[in-house]
Amino acid sequence: MEMQLDMDVGNTAAELEGQSWAWVVFLRAGQSAGLIDHVTFLLHETFRNRVVVVERPDETGTFLSPQYSGWGVFKLGIDVHWKSDLVASPTSTRLAHMLSFSRPEATETVSASIVTRSSPDAVMIADFDGLEKQADPPQDLWSRPEVVQRLRSTPFLVRDDRRFFHGRLCGPDLPLPDAVWKSDRKPREGSVDWLTATEFADSPQVLQMKVDILAALLKSSEKTVAYTGAGISVPAGIGQAAVGSAAGKKTIDAQPTVTHHTMAALNARGWMHGWVQQNHDGLPQKAGYPQESINEIHGSWFDPSNPVVLYSGTLRSELCEDMVDLADTSDLTIVMGTSLTGLNADQVAKKPAKRSLSGASLGTVIISPQQTDQDGKATLRIFAQADAVMALLAKRLGLQVRSQPRAFTKSLKVAVPYDRHGVRSQTRRTYWNLEPGQKVRVNQHNNIEGAGQPSFKHINAATVGEVLRRDDYCSSLVISFEGTSVRLGLWWLEAAQRGAIDRLPVVNDSPEFC
Repeated sequence: MEMQLDMDVGNTAAELEGQSWAWVVFLRAGQSAGLIDHVTFLLHETFRNRVVVVERPDETGTFLSPQYSGWGVFKLGIDVHWKSDLVASPTSTRLAHMLSFSRPEATETVSASIVTRSSPDAVMIADFDGLEKQADPPQDLWSRPEVVQRLRSTPFLVRDDRRFFHGRLCGPDLPLPDAVWKSDRKPREGSVDWLTATEFADSPQVLQMKVDILAALLKSSEKTVAYTGAGISVPAGIGQAAVGSAAGKKTIDAQPTVTHHTMAALNARGWMHGWVQQNHDGLPQKAGYPQESINEIHGSWFDPSNPVVLYSGTLRSELCEDMVDLADTSDLTIVMGTSLTGLNADQVAKKPAKRSLSGASLGTVIISPQQTDQDGKATLRIFAQADAVMALLAKRLGLQVRSQPRAFTKSLKVAVPYDRHGVRSQTRRTYWNLEPGQKVRVNQHNNIEGAGQPSFKHINAATVGEVLRRDDYCSSLVISFEGTSVRLGLWWLEAAQRGAIDRLPVVNDSPEFC
């Protein structure tokens, strides 16, 4: 049957220094993404790798190229390759788009004619993620009192209980997840004897059911906290120490994943109230998650006052206090990307699970393809990659999830409710000036000594540094302290304008009062 499909082609554009632009080209297919096998972007012949193949869309059905930078515009080709089992003809369709930097997103609607092998209705119920699309989302499974009662009456599970793979809210008849990658090695040194790095995956049907339960828990929760580790940033190209993970090379240049964007959307809707982040990468903030609601317990690449803490170092005291408070008050903790192998921060997962035994919380949800030795305590256990779960969750909750890093304020000189020492004030207002050339110092309240980083040893609150430049691609400012370059996330400017943080990470050497 013949079909006419409308899709959007276009590019994003973010201005960089030196009349240059960061850009991404896209094909926004929406529901039609279920018919597409892959998309090929054909760049200008001056590009070393001018043929870019994208095999999977994001959670909105958009095929995205990598991010590029430059000043020249050109017309590029977009080849849409159709799934042969769904589309009889043609095998591919050539589209085109003229790159434009005149606005943040240049978009045009194009049409493609195809002949399907079945009726349009039969084709379009297959969503691009391979799962059956539900016309009407199921009703939430239980009320809060029913969940609490079930958790109160269900003790922690032992390994020979089939529910060990599903969680204390689930019954024993669910199919077990498949082992999709097998290993006899431990996921990390110090793991319990029975634990291996083998990866499992729930079936699509079970995964969808578990996502429905997760959505119901989020709606019922009085305070939800995320606890995440390196695993959620592996898809962004950042390496991880655990066995079986990819050896990524990105650091400050990494861009947020589906998980980071969905978490930001959950926070915006009031369904995510705190985030204890083991990682240092700033990806939550790049996705739009507010700085004041995230605890970077192990340090940050984008906060000179809180460098990454060495294993032999000392954690920042107020972050430890906040972490303990979140562990003690969380109604529901969602764990992703961490093996739960005994860090002090693991209490954020363990304490709510323990409270659920007495009906005092909804407990803990663990999302990971690998088992952990805390699985038997979980309210809900999901065996899948975090990005897959978050994409389904966003769809289930009707969230509007961005697919690109958010843009931050262009102004580098802002009026803020802080005194000359960078302490939040009810009576004083100063200009926080971070324009290139400005002299700055790290806030005297910092964890440089505690972190133990050798490259920071010569830096203290009296050391005067200089703002060198703005780097929009990495969403940060580059500051030099006596030859050592550090980064400050652009999101700090907006958090300071809101008066949302207790102290500024850096202060002007010669502050200007409003």
